Amino acid sequence: MFIKKLLKNSIKETLGFFYYNLYRKFTQTPGNRALIYHAFGSKYKHDTYGFSIDVAQFKEHIKFYTDNYNIININEYKNYDKDTLSITIDDGYKDNLDAIEILNKYNIPFTLYVTISTLDTQGYLSTEDIKSLSCLDNCEIGSHSYNHVRLNTISNEKIFFELSESKKIIENIIGNKISGISYPHGSYNQYVLDILKTVGYDYAASSIKGKNTTKTNKYLLKRSEIIKSDSLSTIIKKINGYYDYYSI
Repeated sequence: MFIKKLLKNSIKETLGFFYYNLYRKFTQTPGNRALIYHAFGSKYKHDTYGFSIDVAQFKEHIKFYTDNYNIININEYKNYDKDTLSITIDDGYKDNLDAIEILNKYNIPFTLYVTISTLDTQGYLSTEDIKSLSCLDNCEIGSHSYNHVRLNTISNEKIFFELSESKKIIENIIGNKISGISYPHGSYNQYVLDILKTVGYDYAASSIKGKNTTKTNKYLLKRSEIIKSDSLSTIIKKINGYYDYYSI
């Protein structure tokens, strides 16, 4: 297993090296790089690859971003013509509050995408948490669907429910309209893309790697995931597009 993982990482780094140095470095255009975080410090049985990172590790990330990048909210499309960074957090785990404390300390804008079915359950944010967080100037609340199902595996009727009901419930909680959703598991299909605007969403965040520019489809905003094993040098590579070949 160790040798297999080592070989996989070696191939990934080799492909990234050639992709970046022979192509990406020479074709880069200004744009927004959005990052995905999930959990901070807690251990979960379903965390098979390290989506939960240490709080101290996250603080190190934020200090680095603050010193080196212009950080904007992912919904600031007008600034996509410049090199910017955005912080997004998916799922709505309770330990997100520890990360948000750090984001508040540095006055970093961020978006929190919440799954309705896990609200007020053990290990997840409460309705009151969401209501309080929505009052922060640097926090945008968005939907992460109702049941966190793969949208491309269910009926159109169920898709409509996942998108519309989650939006309605969050809006009732915070007393304001929400504009964004992030696709659970990064999953979507043509029907999802067709009805998002009808349901009332202004944008959707995907798991497609790459930069967002003024020409990017607002319902397919790109994001790169940050995990526990990522060193700062790896994060820099992700921000620079070293691994964007995954999305080709």
